[in-house]
Amino acid sequence: AQTSGASRHGGRCVRNAAGVEKAAMLSEEAVSPDVLSWIADLQEQNTLPSTSRDIAGSILTREFDSILYGPIVDYSFRNLETLSDCVKLTPRSGFRPNQYTDDKKLKSCSLRLSHNRLCEMTGLDQLIPALLVEPERLFWIDLSFNTFPSIDPVLLKLTRLQILNLHANQISELFEVDKLVSLNNLRNLTLHGNPMEQTKGYRSYVVEVIPQLKTLDYSLITKQDRSTAAVFKKFIKRKHVARRKYD
Repeated sequence: AQTSGASRHGGRCVRNAAGVEKAAMLSEEAVSPDVLSWIADLQEQNTLPSTSRDIAGSILTREFDSILYGPIVDYSFRNLETLSDCVKLTPRSGFRPNQYTDDKKLKSCSLRLSHNRLCEMTGLDQLIPALLVEPERLFWIDLSFNTFPSIDPVLLKLTRLQILNLHANQISELFEVDKLVSLNNLRNLTLHGNPMEQTKGYRSYVVEVIPQLKTLDYSLITKQDRSTAAVFKKFIKRKHVARRKYD
């Protein structure tokens, strides 16, 4: 259904649609710019009429509101060395208390594992179903400020992932980014603070490899960024061909 216009009061965006009102509530928490960007996209989408009768699987579906807008499951600053340690701990409680189902699963679509001592993602695909009532709906995961040396393919199982924070890790090879290309819903990615950031053409390479991105390192991807990335791609291709010719 199409919603009415929006008004702003005290920095809070108010709309008639219940889902957008809850999104505005979420923005009151101390969340990253990536999440606020996602909320803005949600607000824009909710002003448009539905183009499909079958919206049961959509993250905008009303019956999933309590899960979608549940508090962030926060395991940051817990000195975690392995992901399995999470099940032994209770996640931090923020502005809003954590919401649980009868079987002790958390109602949320976002997971924060930042500022720990994690060096591998082994077991992530088991951890998420153990924590969340609707694990397949996870749209944001924060793995920043750890010591991951690479991008684990386990992330590719998170097919609805829209926001991925990997900044401030130890990822050195730029080609690691190639692993994320199949995440079709990925819109916001952070990689700054990794050794790969020092590679010449870093931003252009990421923008070209993952064209579905809207922001990279909290910075909006502009038309100029995409034009530069296209030129960079041609340059790399010519350089590769020349190298093979003379090898």
